[in-house]
Amino acid sequence: MTTSHEIFYDNDRLCITLAIGDNVLKGYDSPANKQSAFLYHAAHLEEVDWQSLQMVGDRCCMVFMPNDLFSGIPVDASELATSLRPRSLELLRNLSYAIEQAGDRLFWNLNSIPLSNIMFFENGDILLLSDQMGDAMDRFELDQQRRFNKDIWYVHNCAEPFARTHFLFQLLYFALTGIAPFESEAVRENEFKAIPIGLLFPEASSQGTEGSVATPDLKTIFSQIDKSLSDNKKFQYSIKKPYLFFREIIDSLLNVPPALLTPGDNPNMKAYFGKIEKRAKVKVFFRKKGVKVACIIAACAIVLSIIGFYVYNAVKPPLTRDLNEVEIIQYYYDALNDLDTERLSEPLKNGYDSPDFSQVTYLFITSKMQFSIEGHSLVKSPTTWQAEGMGPLPPSSIIYGVTDLSITEVSPDVYRATTTLWTSSNELDETNTLIEEEGMTVYKYQQVTEFTFRTRGDWREITNIENISLEPLDTIHVDYVSDQSPTLGL
Repeated sequence: MTTSHEIFYDNDRLCITLAIGDNVLKGYDSPANKQSAFLYHAAHLEEVDWQSLQMVGDRCCMVFMPNDLFSGIPVDASELATSLRPRSLELLRNLSYAIEQAGDRLFWNLNSIPLSNIMFFENGDILLLSDQMGDAMDRFELDQQRRFNKDIWYVHNCAEPFARTHFLFQLLYFALTGIAPFESEAVRENEFKAIPIGLLFPEASSQGTEGSVATPDLKTIFSQIDKSLSDNKKFQYSIKKPYLFFREIIDSLLNVPPALLTPGDNPNMKAYFGKIEKRAKVKVFFRKKGVKVACIIAACAIVLSIIGFYVYNAVKPPLTRDLNEVEIIQYYYDALNDLDTERLSEPLKNGYDSPDFSQVTYLFITSKMQFSIEGHSLVKSPTTWQAEGMGPLPPSSIIYGVTDLSITEVSPDVYRATTTLWTSSNELDETNTLIEEEGMTVYKYQQVTEFTFRTRGDWREITNIENISLEPLDTIHVDYVSDQSPTLGL
């Protein structure tokens, strides 16, 4: 079987050949409810009926009802760049009117129209086939023919209602240059950025004609065509009447001398196309092997980041670099009272956790959760509580921190810190922590802790913290704050 769209008349019926051969209609069901085609004639769009798909001799044809408006043998839009080129601007202008009047009545998918669905008569009339008719033609086409008629005419994710106009600009580009703007695989891989039309008309671009009624500025026109073929939605939204905008471009081109609209060889074209082909190969490579490459890169990045993290932490100086041992211990207890886990770890040897780290972390998280839920934290340092007069506290409050810090040197590398530890927990026997209904108990201890130091680089750091003793000093009963919230009346 061979395919062809040869057009002829049989008993005054327009017939479009779809295939030649015996039994080509076998297994094909003609639609019961046929969508009408449309004929653009005398500036109006007329519905025209078609009979069916049937055999006419040895040809499988799409057969129309006899129609007096049909004049001569039409040709499809694939001829815009060849036999129809001398008249292409006028034909495209008429096509814009036809598509504008058709609206959504032809149910075209993705706003692009198969070239075989657009047929031009010699007198300028235009026959537009419906989706249903196009699907019937598509059933019999070869892959190469189907690709040229349909697949290469791609409409970007355009702003409405610019999409149909975007397709018209593709046809204009094709009619002027003989090249479908998105046919090249390199162009499609390059984010569907069509070759700038000015590169295909080097003589017109080099002349830089000044805009006038007689000879418009071609550079400006070419720039408008390039923008219309892009996916620049900002530009598309700025065009309030897309079909009128397209016809204005056509009118401008009709005033350009035909000699300037003849494509020519451009020495810059080879370099431009080589550049986008190289970029396209890179994108194809990453699309086909990108997951594998990405996984390898990610794995390497993770390994390097882990190694880098440990190396960085092993060699970076701490924030306490310029402090002596006494100042470092003071820095440590300030961080403890502020529940600042980052500062608490700053003067420590890399990889060493202080015995206070778990408790401080727990209270830090508790404080943040209370703040996010209730808008305030119930974890108080003893310094703050003492400044407030050690009065009643809200239920669920927690006291934690140290006061009365004193430091003595035991040896050049060992320092002993004596503090008063305030806490809401019984640190000597957690199972005997007092639970009171009308208040809470705060425990007060004297704690002795030894800090061992070493020199690394030009700073001192803590390598060990050991709690030497913990002696109870007092237990303090604290009442809960009474509920002052107003009672809502019923």
